[in-house]
Amino acid sequence: MVRRYEEPIEVRESTDGGGTTVATHPDAFVWRGRLYVVRTVLDSWQERRPWWRDAREGADVLTDARERRVWRVEASAGRSAGTGVYDLGDDPAGPGWRLLRVAD
Repeated sequence: MVRRYEEPIEVRESTDGGGTTVATHPDAFVWRGRLYVVRTVLDSWQERRPWWRDAREGADVLTDARERRVWRVEASAGRSAGTGVYDLGDDPAGPGWRLLRVAD
């Protein structure tokens, strides 16, 4: 089961250097006052932001259509806590990092 949240989070990023490209990915995040440490990055992709939210706020959805980067990570809230799968979205032109979904 997947739960949707769309809640703001704070993210600490890590940089992987190598060759001519430098990639960043989430290393840890704070959600609802709790620190989660990323154990594994499972996947990442680009997805279009929910345009209907922008339309409610009066934005021009045709010219302001943006995509955000999504990271699917396995993370835990401590050494003894179990791990979970979280989708973290980064919208550089919008509200910043958000917790999008949590898989149970």
